[in-house]
Amino acid sequence: MAFTGQTVGLVLGTKGQSGTKNMAAIEIEQLILADNLTFEDVTIRKEGGAKKYNGTAITGAPKVLGGHDWLYDGSTQRSIVVTDNGDIIRDDGAGDYNGGTTLKSGLTIASTTMAMFVEGGKEAAANNKKLFVFTGRNAIQVLSGNGATTTDLSTPPTDWAGTNQPSFGLIHEDRLWGGGNGNDPHRIYYSTTGDHEDFTGSGSGSLSIFPGEGDKLVWAISFKGLIICAKAPRGLYIIDTTDPSSSNWKIARLSSSIGCAGPSTLVPIDDDILLMDSTGAFHLVSSITEFGNLGTRNLSDIAYFTTFVRGNINLAQLSTASAVFYKAKREAHFSVAGTGSVINNRRIVIDFNRIDIPRFRFSTRDTPVSLWLKADSDGVGRLTMGDNAGFVWDMDQATRSKDGSGYSAQFQTPHLDFSFVDDKLGSINKNWSFIELAVEPKGNHNLSVDIFLDDQFSETIQFNMGGVGATLGSFVLGTDALAGASILNKRKVIRGRSRRISLLGRNSGAAEDFSIAKFYFGFTVSDAENV
Repeated sequence: MAFTGQTVGLVLGTKGQSGTKNMAAIEIEQLILADNLTFEDVTIRKEGGAKKYNGTAITGAPKVLGGHDWLYDGSTQRSIVVTDNGDIIRDDGAGDYNGGTTLKSGLTIASTTMAMFVEGGKEAAANNKKLFVFTGRNAIQVLSGNGATTTDLSTPPTDWAGTNQPSFGLIHEDRLWGGGNGNDPHRIYYSTTGDHEDFTGSGSGSLSIFPGEGDKLVWAISFKGLIICAKAPRGLYIIDTTDPSSSNWKIARLSSSIGCAGPSTLVPIDDDILLMDSTGAFHLVSSITEFGNLGTRNLSDIAYFTTFVRGNINLAQLSTASAVFYKAKREAHFSVAGTGSVINNRRIVIDFNRIDIPRFRFSTRDTPVSLWLKADSDGVGRLTMGDNAGFVWDMDQATRSKDGSGYSAQFQTPHLDFSFVDDKLGSINKNWSFIELAVEPKGNHNLSVDIFLDDQFSETIQFNMGGVGATLGSFVLGTDALAGASILNKRKVIRGRSRRISLLGRNSGAAEDFSIAKFYFGFTVSDAENV
């Protein structure tokens, strides 16, 4: 017998996760929970897997404080990491840092130390490309080409001595710039154009950036002919170096209330800049080069995500957060410490694939002490992670496993009363008949879905994520239908009566995946409103 009640089809999760605690404020396209998910396929899907790049932990199982994909000659690929046991190590392409080259040992490492890498050199055609390594407590380390050791920066400013060393750097207008040293934390320094290691010669110098504001400079980036620099906990500034004479360079304040949480919490994205401030809120800095029109936009408020961040991460550890823009997927990833943790064990991900709205999600799977990009065989930069146990991980793998083991991914829909279909439906009970999912076939395994009726658990139903029909090899002509449809509809009968309904979907087995395109809810209603 055909179903005679109401069927409502919804595409859920298209606006990512909402952080609000007000269930009435959550839009139907948002999720209450989006853990270890991805929205890249315009579906709700389990995020890509992870596998170890180095099969054996780096000796001593240290924290990997930062890494860099070093193509010193444009083609030969080397992976370079800084560890909390004070070493800079280069893997020579075999996925084995222990069998690679120790470029430096004995660095001074503090609990807040994070490593930053800046590519420079090549000031003239005959010069080597150079990699500059900033740690904030050690002299800038310089790797020239494919050298076997790093050296201290040859001619630093006199301020950079002992443990008073720059924590960040950048290349801008053919100069190496750096700052964040403890003995003059509001000053940024620049080298000569002819030698990125020369900070005392003719043409070098420094600029004091509003020294009465904020605690210290923590980050700067070259962007469309300007330097955007940030202080912790607040202060955002612009340095205009477009005039050929350094005496005519201009410094302007963009914001006295917004700054950066730490040295690695600001990233360029497409045609803009994204930063996380000291409160855990995310902002876009617009790309207009006229100071009067340059403004900020708080992305977190769009999805009420600041509330979620403050309740789920350790704000005191934001100075060690790490961020990267994963251009291949148009996602910004921020590694942060969860509540109660002193190391980064969470990722906040902002998906920019929709031009109208950024979509937030949260990942609890990994321990991403540091994040960077490493080119794959096609030259595409892929998400890479350094953990707290001496391993580097290749992320976003096609197989939904972590080093061969399963991991949980889960989502929860809003508590839907269907008043968006008809106002009257919001005030009456529904007699539930079925749930149907439109899914991409992802294998012969289940997605478990918990049903919550008026916020109370009712039952768990199972949806198989595999194809329908017979597989090739067991197919009988004229009897069986081949599996492998691109979209499958899976329907399950449910029981119960309530005003609102919410679904919590999850799976956690090795190589288990899911990809949900649409939800259908079947129900009947009573004639009278609830009393």
